[in-house]
Amino acid sequence: MPKPPAALIEFLHRYEPPTQTLALGARAFVLSELAPCHEYIFTMRSKVVLLYGPTERAIADALCSLAVFARHVTLTFHRGVRLRDPEGLLRGSGKIMRHVTLKTPADLENAGVRKLLREARKEAGLKRPRGASAADVVTRIKTASPARRSQPPWDAFGFRDDSR
Repeated sequence: MPKPPAALIEFLHRYEPPTQTLALGARAFVLSELAPCHEYIFTMRSKVVLLYGPTERAIADALCSLAVFARHVTLTFHRGVRLRDPEGLLRGSGKIMRHVTLKTPADLENAGVRKLLREARKEAGLKRPRGASAADVVTRIKTASPARRSQPPWDAFGFRDDSR
């Protein structure tokens, strides 16, 4: 398993060590089933999001995603309503998405979660080539957007101030 990107480690610094460990374990778990794939990592408000898809259009073509919260990680299946779930692991009431809440690293050892990942891959029509590994992952990271101006671009008299 290749090392996680430095930016991901930086994003995870806001969480307690058990949550960091769970997030990195969940990432390794997902990559072990979906590689080769594309990974897109970014922060969204109070969480870190990792999207996984077959193309560079990771948002539009996402199969699943991980959302890291303060005390748990959510594994979301973007077409979860199509998945068979004999163990009743999937939660959610939306039209398309379903999720599994991961609270401890032991949750990653549940064979039902692995089956859901495999089924999501098959549902998307992806075949896993022999010899595929997490080293075959293309990772993109969205860094923070530049800070917005705190003052309007005009002066006290209503004239545009282009000197800023």
